[in-house]
Amino acid sequence: MLRSEAQQSPARDLAATAGAVERLIALEPDAWQELFQQHHRRMYNFAYVRTGDPSLAEEIASEVFAAAAQAIARYRPTGAPIAAWLYRIARNITADHLERRRRHPQTSLDGVEIIATGWAPAIERSADLAQVLRLLTREQQEVIALRFFDDCSLAETAAALGRSVGAVKVMQHRALAALKRHLGGSRL
Repeated sequence: MLRSEAQQSPARDLAATAGAVERLIALEPDAWQELFQQHHRRMYNFAYVRTGDPSLAEEIASEVFAAAAQAIARYRPTGAPIAAWLYRIARNITADHLERRRRHPQTSLDGVEIIATGWAPAIERSADLAQVLRLLTREQQEVIALRFFDDCSLAETAAALGRSVGAVKVMQHRALAALKRHLGGSRL
C-alpha cells in the first residue's frame, strides 16, 4: 500500500526535512509551497480545535507560515519533523489570539433582539436589520453593537476594542456606509 507524504514513516520524514530546510532557508518558492500544502490543513485544524472559530483558525494558520518564513534562518534541526516546529509556532500564535480574546472579549450579535424603531423605512422588521448586520465585518458589527445597542461612548467603545477613539470613528463611519450600501442606499 502506498502512503501519502503526510503518512510517511518518521525516518523518511526526517530525511526529507534536512534537504527541505536548506531549500526553505534559501527561500525557494517551491519549497515553501510544498511546506504549505503539506501542513496548512494541520495548522488550521490545530487552531480550529483551540478556538472553535473557522475564520480565526484560517488567520492563525496563515500567520504560522508567515512566522515560519521570518524565523527559518534561525531554525535548528532537533531530530523532530519540521511539523513539530510549525506546531510550536501555531501553539504560540493561537495562545496569543486566545489571550487577546480573553482580554478583549468579542461582542456577538447572535441572540440579540433588535428593535428597529427609528431606523430607515426600508427595514420593516428587526430580523431584516440583524440579517444586514451579519454582512458587516466582525469589527464593524462590534462597533455598531457597542455604539448603538449598548449606548457606549466613543471612549468606552475604543477601550472595549483596544483601539483609539479616531479608529473607532473610522470603523463606525465605514460600518454605517456599509449598512447603507446593503440597504440599497436608504437613509440611516
